[in-house]
Amino acid sequence: MGTVEQHDLADEIYQLLIAQGTLFALHAPIRQTLTNLTEFLALRYQYDHTTLAAAIEVALEADPRFTREEVTGEVRFVTSRHGAYMPRDDVDTHSFRQRLHEPDHPLPVDDISVVVSTSRPAITSVEPVYISDYWQVQVGMTPVEDGGDEDEAATGQFVAPIHEPDASIDLVSSPVVPFDEGLPTANVVTLAETEPAITAQATGQQEAVETEVLRPDMPQTVVEPVEGETIAHAPVAPVTPVPSVQMPPAGRQTVERATIFTLPDGTMIDLRQPSEALLAEHGSAMAQLLADKIEQDPLRRIVSFGRYYFPEANVVNLGKNDLRKIREYMLERNEPLLDAELINDVFYHNARQADYEGLRFSINYRLHREKDFEFVGVEGANLWSTRGLPVIGGKRIKAAEMGQITSYLVEGFDDSRDSIDEETATEVTSVTHQLTFFEWEYGIIPLDAALAALLPGPVLPDQRSAVLRFDLPQRYSQVLVEVRYPTGNRGGWLQGFEEFFHEHLVPSALVTLTRTDEPGIFTLTYEEGNESDERILTFDEKKNKLGFNNVTFYCAIDEDLLPSQSRLGRLNRLKAFPMGERRKAEMILEHVAEVIGEQVGTRAEPKYAITLDDFFVAYNVLRPASKRLLRSLIEHSPGFVADETTPDLFTYVPMTGTDVEANEDEDEEQREPEVSRADVPPTRRRYGGRYDEDDE
Repeated sequence: MGTVEQHDLADEIYQLLIAQGTLFALHAPIRQTLTNLTEFLALRYQYDHTTLAAAIEVALEADPRFTREEVTGEVRFVTSRHGAYMPRDDVDTHSFRQRLHEPDHPLPVDDISVVVSTSRPAITSVEPVYISDYWQVQVGMTPVEDGGDEDEAATGQFVAPIHEPDASIDLVSSPVVPFDEGLPTANVVTLAETEPAITAQATGQQEAVETEVLRPDMPQTVVEPVEGETIAHAPVAPVTPVPSVQMPPAGRQTVERATIFTLPDGTMIDLRQPSEALLAEHGSAMAQLLADKIEQDPLRRIVSFGRYYFPEANVVNLGKNDLRKIREYMLERNEPLLDAELINDVFYHNARQADYEGLRFSINYRLHREKDFEFVGVEGANLWSTRGLPVIGGKRIKAAEMGQITSYLVEGFDDSRDSIDEETATEVTSVTHQLTFFEWEYGIIPLDAALAALLPGPVLPDQRSAVLRFDLPQRYSQVLVEVRYPTGNRGGWLQGFEEFFHEHLVPSALVTLTRTDEPGIFTLTYEEGNESDERILTFDEKKNKLGFNNVTFYCAIDEDLLPSQSRLGRLNRLKAFPMGERRKAEMILEHVAEVIGEQVGTRAEPKYAITLDDFFVAYNVLRPASKRLLRSLIEHSPGFVADETTPDLFTYVPMTGTDVEANEDEDEEQREPEVSRADVPPTRRRYGGRYDEDDE
């Protein structure tokens, strides 16, 4: 079977020959010399000619798709677009002549007279043209006798009539004597052929006897009788026909088919196994390999959309007018629409029509290639958006900034990973999440591992987002939510809950997201509680300041995580940095410690003590973060010291201006290439000054 390298080399050469014979017939031979293949690949990969030629010959001889030929000392390899080349078989085993004269089911004797006879009399001097009785009657050369019908009615078989020739017809001169010279009938020797009986086959075919009657217009040889002597004519022995020799059909060249298939990673698959076992063990790998081969097809005969494939020749073309109608209908509805809605409302097709699935694939395939449309669907619900629709979740936060803020989720600082089992991740049907102030204010929920296991993933490789519909059964309403998928070193999140959160919930409320039977539709519920009044932290966007306001709410909360004035009265002193500044995790950490921490030092040498729970609540006012991220930032920051007696209690000592300059000089000397936070713990970033109230 050869090694993996030989398989790869043979596959590359086979693709080259297929490209060479693009316009060839499917089974036509495609030939190429070993010298040309060696020169082409050696020029491409800069290999030695001798070594490469030997490697090519070994690889192609081990591949069943190639056949080796040697013509005048030159080595050639032959293949075809269908695979192994099968030489053409020119042996005529079933010609038209054989089917005409030796039929499998011969006609009965009553029909054979209408066929031109193929037998010839034993006359060497004259070879007349034989015309059947049928055509003689048709042209009026021979009248039909009345007795023929009676004999045929009596016997049930057709009897060919014998007619006297017309005297006006000129016959051949001596030594051939005309038939009408009045010779005694006994003295005329008639040459008649007794046709052999054809033995019926074992299948019970009917016996058919072919009888050929001498026509009266044929010249006959007359033998002069001897006077007084009676000539006894011996019966003519029947002529035994020579049986036709049936040539056995020439068999095609048999090629032993390989049953071992090797994946690109070297995995050997025995194709003789049952299909269920193959799909269960190697289904995903084989599907990916098949998809790669389809993508590598230079003719693009099969196109794909997600997991669905369709012949390119059968894809319905959408003109500019069709695309304009689709876009105008989306703008009229003012929301993303399913492909089924577009088919029903724009093209007036329903699922009962035969071309429904083809049109559905064509719409998805064509819209995906248009820049004015964006696919925002999930598996089982192909949803499309277009340019000009309102942005889900508003424009308070840019997508690039939010992706960097939530990057901690893809860098290993996700607290929800501890509660997710990889084996049962696909079986998750609901997730409970506790809102922080940042999430409540902006209507955003970070896409952690728990939510990623609950929500559907992207369908297309280049898909950035998906739009889901969340039902709110407690409020008899629904809301559209956009899911931003993580890309590279940027995290993902859900946005679009802002209005619902502000009307019915407060920070630290517990919400539950549940999957439904319909793809793309989920439910969001919360735990209800008694009426409560609290002075809770709010954000005045016009003044760009945080403050406490009286809020009445009817949901259950966690008192330890509620950003209330009674618990953390200095939260309103936090500076509402722009989102571009909030991406700097270490800077926000220091600012929160100085504002929220309890002063345990002196005015000349300030020192702040803060617990991890208070840190978590205050830090999530400015940007989302997990406790794992906070621990990592605190542990790798030189200004924080953990208390030895009280767990999760830390002391922060701000650095003076001299210390900052010294550390900046040290960082400049020992600067190393910047690496991702996923490789090493986060390091402290220095900024030249401190933050005062005057900076606001």
